[in-house]
Amino acid sequence: MSPRPPSAVPYVLAAPGHLAGGGDWEHLTELLLRGHGWHNVSAIDQHTALASPDGCLHVVHDRRAGWTWNLRATDPDGRQWEALLGAHLPVEYVTAMVDAMRHPPTISSSRVLDSLLEAGWIPDGTGPVSTVESPDGLVRVTEESVRPDVPRPWHAECAVNGYRWWTAAFSTYTPPAVVTAFTRSLAREDPLPRMAIGMPMYGCGPHTRLARTSHGWDDEQALLEARIADARTMRASGPKAAAASPKPDAPTPAGRHR
Repeated sequence: MSPRPPSAVPYVLAAPGHLAGGGDWEHLTELLLRGHGWHNVSAIDQHTALASPDGCLHVVHDRRAGWTWNLRATDPDGRQWEALLGAHLPVEYVTAMVDAMRHPPTISSSRVLDSLLEAGWIPDGTGPVSTVESPDGLVRVTEESVRPDVPRPWHAECAVNGYRWWTAAFSTYTPPAVVTAFTRSLAREDPLPRMAIGMPMYGCGPHTRLARTSHGWDDEQALLEARIADARTMRASGPKAAAASPKPDAPTPAGRHR
């Protein structure tokens, strides 16, 4: 019997997003390569390294290290920063952060947690650092403690029954816009479409809400192609038009479950 085509595999809508799994990483890499004109600078197998057209921004997807993501760049003052993101972090969240890298809005570091607090996340006032916890108690986001004169790094993790599903670590000097894109993604209540195979993730069943959907692989591919076409149009319109274009709060959901 021949394998079933991807379009025949059932999909579900998974919520909360932080338990939906990584999704299809090509929804980001293909968008950057074919839509935004990034370059593939990979030198080895199982390691996808992409660089922006001007060579200033880098996105690495390292399948050797368990499908982890690495975002890195240099800020306007010449200081390097990076974000290390776990494999099970939804690719929609990673895409939102890359969008913020490309066209960073001006955001104060003091506003990073606003969207989470507005969504009902619970602050932990027991220590000297800023920490909030998701209502289900599975995710914690912390502003780490360093010298008072240095912007603090951020760290987040999602753990279920003692198993850590993903972490997100942002180094000192990571632009607040990038960290805020991450926290805004976490705060969103929209379910994410995923292939039903492998859902919910092991041990996450009591915390995961799944709903049937007619949305499928073909729909996901159509959404990706539409985003690529939009990105090409914006590139052809010039950098000023791209910078002025309104950005969505979060990227179009990606769907293929690893």
